Amino acid sequence: MTTKLEAINTMLSCIGQSPLNSLEGTKSYFTISAEKILNDEIRRIQLQGWDFNSEDNYPLVPNTDNEIIVPSNLIMINMPSYYKNRYVVRNGKLYDKQEHTFKIDKTLKASVVFCLEFDELPEVAREYAKMSAAYKFVKRELGSEKACAYTQEDLSEARIALEQHELEIGDYTMIPDMYNGNIRSFI
Repeated sequence: MTTKLEAINTMLSCIGQSPLNSLEGTKSYFTISAEKILNDEIRRIQLQGWDFNSEDNYPLVPNTDNEIIVPSNLIMINMPSYYKNRYVVRNGKLYDKQEHTFKIDKTLKASVVFCLEFDELPEVAREYAKMSAAYKFVKRELGSEKACAYTQEDLSEARIALEQHELEIGDYTMIPDMYNGNIRSFI
C-alpha cells in the first residue's frame, strides 16, 4: 500500500528534489507545498462521495445538551427528503431551521460522506490522489505540464481505475438514485 511519505516523495521526484526519510521535523518549501497539495487532492477527490467514504442511514445522535455535533471529518450531509430541508449545519452543529434552534432531542438519520485520512483510503484512491497531486504540484512549482512525469492520459487511467473499483464494490442501480428525492447539503 502506498504511504503518504511515498506519495510526497513521488511528487518531489517529479521536480528533481531528493526523497524524504520522514514527514516529521523541519520541512523545505517544496515538502510543505507537496504535502498541502496532496491533502487538498485527498479532500477534493473524497468530496464526490465514494462507496469507501459514504454511509447511508448514519445516526446523528444528540449529546447530553440535546445538540447534534457534526463529526469534524464529515464533509457532506444528505438529509432525507422527509425532513424537507429543515436541518442544516452551522458552527459544527446541526441547526433546526423550523424551530430556530440547535436543540434537537432525537436521533436523525442521513446519508453522509466522510473525509478519510490517506492511509484509510483504498489503494486505487491513493494512487489517483498521488498522481493528481503530482501533476498539480509540477504545474504549480515548475509552471510546466510537460515536466510532469504523469500525463493527462495517466490521470485519466487512474480515474477510470477508481471508477471501476467503485462500480465493483458499490451496489448501484439507476432508478433509486434518480427518484429518491434527496437534496445534498454541503458543509
